[in-house]
Amino acid sequence: MNTIFKRVISGAAALGIAVSGLAIGVSTAYAADPTTGSITINKSDAGQVDHSFDGWHLASLTNVTKDSTNKINGFLIDTDDHMVRTIVAAMTSDQKVAYEKDANYYSTDNAVANPMGYLVEKVFKDTSGKALSELTSPWGGDSSALRAFAKSLSKELAKHDAPTADKTGDSALKTGENKELKQGLWFLKDVTTTDDTKGTNSIPIITPTTFDGADSWGTVTLKNTTPTIDKKLVDSKGDGTYTPNTQPDYAVGDDVYYELTSTVPVYTGYDIDSMMKEATKTRIFKINDTASKALTVSADTVIESVKLTPAQGTAVTLVKDKDYTVTVADYGDVNTPDTDAYKGGHVTTIDLGKYVNKAEGSKSATTTDGILEGATVTVIVKAKLNKDALISNPGNLQKNPNKVDLEYSNRPEEVNHAHKVPGPEVPVYAYKFDILKTDKAGTTKLPGAKFTIKAVSGTSKHDGKYLGSYGKDGWSYLDSEPAVADTDGVFTTGTDGKINVSGLDAGTYEVHEIAPPDGYTAISLPKFQFTITPTVSNEVAGRKTITVVALSLAKGADVRALLSQDGKTLNIWNAKNITELPKTGGAGLAMIVAVGALFIAASGIFALRARRKA
Repeated sequence: MNTIFKRVISGAAALGIAVSGLAIGVSTAYAADPTTGSITINKSDAGQVDHSFDGWHLASLTNVTKDSTNKINGFLIDTDDHMVRTIVAAMTSDQKVAYEKDANYYSTDNAVANPMGYLVEKVFKDTSGKALSELTSPWGGDSSALRAFAKSLSKELAKHDAPTADKTGDSALKTGENKELKQGLWFLKDVTTTDDTKGTNSIPIITPTTFDGADSWGTVTLKNTTPTIDKKLVDSKGDGTYTPNTQPDYAVGDDVYYELTSTVPVYTGYDIDSMMKEATKTRIFKINDTASKALTVSADTVIESVKLTPAQGTAVTLVKDKDYTVTVADYGDVNTPDTDAYKGGHVTTIDLGKYVNKAEGSKSATTTDGILEGATVTVIVKAKLNKDALISNPGNLQKNPNKVDLEYSNRPEEVNHAHKVPGPEVPVYAYKFDILKTDKAGTTKLPGAKFTIKAVSGTSKHDGKYLGSYGKDGWSYLDSEPAVADTDGVFTTGTDGKINVSGLDAGTYEVHEIAPPDGYTAISLPKFQFTITPTVSNEVAGRKTITVVALSLAKGADVRALLSQDGKTLNIWNAKNITELPKTGGAGLAMIVAVGALFIAASGIFALRARRKA
């Protein structure tokens, strides 16, 4: 290239790494400019897959000088002849106009023209004139001239008549150290094929190779992101805050709360459409929460809150319909097999597209912070356990599953390509027990016995409440014990002598017989406590599972209450008369008190009659 178009760059950026404070002073030239260098590409975290990059050499650095401390303080840029046309095509119209007016850089002869020298010296600066570094905010920021040019150049190089990559296929640059590269400025385009669990492609990179005297040159840390999605059960404190759930069982009719967490992807360098009309430029960021048919969700009530919490600063609450939208759709169709645990369920989609596309009215469009890239996204979802819930009992655990996945744009120049990341499955459980009423011998099943059932204080989500009715919305609860004549909260044995109580959470329950079957004594009716006890896995709070569930009678319980051999049924017998009542224990004491009361009453009658006779 003609020397008139060479330019010493002072205070220049290294275009992919920070090189600040360069100044022209007392300089020492290299004995000879190096011909090769290396580029090391670091992953942002060890869990990422290895990446591959097509690489184009853009320009060489010549006449490199160093100061007295052996640090580079000046160099000339020599644009590769065959890259000139493409580099110019990637400029903005204003940049082209200014470039063509600058005789130090512009020429119609590609062997003389130096568009990369022009861009580095005149364009890649911040508003104060300081050279840009892609290590700030990250990668120069979405609106920086450096980032915009890299994005535009990537599109130009994708055209059919563009220069072919110098490094591609088997010779492509990889994560790690890439040695023996032609020294100078390189353009790198991520061509990694990722699966659905391993992350995103990097945005385009412009970076120099290593040079002696420039310690940080030739090292790039990928700014790609690998958002994950997590799901946990939480318990509402009733004040807008939540605590991790440690025991995932509920009664039918209970509200169930889930906490979904992810990360706002780094979208710097990605196409964007704030109008969200052009699919190829509309960024995708969706959370899909799938519930089995055991959980009822409504688009109006399913979302409790959506918050973003940056690494530094305060949490931001997003607004429905301005920052995100919510839809609830049926899961599957008529062809979905019955073996699919989610058949008949629903998918709730929390679409944050408005936020990540800076749509009008969104917080990202109306605040100076813009998109809080890297912020933690926390979504609280509320559902209700319904009568379709699968019910567990001893020896037969039945889980009601729920899962989540994340969809987001993972290709900078193909943002409508949705990369899907699956999250964990989080089950919930409910329990049941049976009451079997018989005579003392256990041979005759007795219909018509009436019971009340109370959740004992301190053991259940429904402390001190009596079970009411089991309606379309699940269980209702009563503050006081119902009377024999009531319908709500009074459970009556059928012709088979049974009562089936289904859809309970764990805890201790008090069973009280308030009316005996016909032909049986009402003296000292059974009243006892039993406990539904789950064994909980040692997984993290919020994602625990139940491994075993058991029923047990309290010590000293009424001897008329027995647990069946399979541990699923409470067998309760009735006495026909006083002589059949137990002689010991609580029931025996009650019988003695009752009989004593009869004797007292009889004595009173005898005394009255005696006085009358006298």
